[in-house]
Amino acid sequence: MRTDGFEYLRVEIRNRILFITFNRPDKLNACNAAGHDEMPRVLREFGATDEADVAVVTGAGRAFSVGGDFDLVEEVNHDPAGRIPGLISSASELVRAHIDLDKPIVAAINGPAFGAGAAFGLLCDFIVMEQQARISDGHLRGALAAGDGGVLIWPLAVGMVKAKQYLLTADWVTADEAERLGLVTEVVEEGESLARATEIAERLAKAPQVALRYTKRALHHWLRQAWPIFDHSLSLEAITMARPEVQVALDSLRESRTPAMPPDPRNP
Repeated sequence: MRTDGFEYLRVEIRNRILFITFNRPDKLNACNAAGHDEMPRVLREFGATDEADVAVVTGAGRAFSVGGDFDLVEEVNHDPAGRIPGLISSASELVRAHIDLDKPIVAAINGPAFGAGAAFGLLCDFIVMEQQARISDGHLRGALAAGDGGVLIWPLAVGMVKAKQYLLTADWVTADEAERLGLVTEVVEEGESLARATEIAERLAKAPQVALRYTKRALHHWLRQAWPIFDHSLSLEAITMARPEVQVALDSLRESRTPAMPPDPRNP
């Protein structure tokens, strides 16, 4: 499979393990337009190749991924009619590629995982999280409805009550709390997530591959059954992307202050 020519991702294969790195460390690996194109494509190619059996995904620098790039969200907010259809299509394609992949993916969460970055990590099959890392669905902080897979995976991982707590507040989840809730597989010390994720991947690569992949395929029917929920949440996120609150929220996030939302008495 192709491992060069990527802008957002760094991709390499070693010992039948595909290593995928979100590679915008100066932007905390925020996903730009190139990332929206590259991520589903690399998952599809991984699923089809005979060169690798397991994938490990992590982030360059001090973050896993803080989700959608603020500049990209701002562009969509300013031109919703022109930008939202393509964004919905790419987001849907990414989550579908993740769910349909029979080969296992191990996430090494080495730092903050926020928004779509959190959703991508939590959809992985094994999730190794460093002690100092944090996870947040985060959409509410951007005045957006949760729509990048959070509504799909959080209730299955932690139950509806806790999913509501974290999606309706966008609060951060610490590593210890994430492990206690069953949101992640295990917690390791700072700097050790990639090594531990690689150990897990090496073990999975030695397993009977047909049995392993068929087991994952069967388990993922839980996610496929919930696809209409994801599809609806993505549409609702698209609606909120066009609203004026988004610009207020983005300005506040950039300035690390609490947003003063404009009053809106209308029932959504």
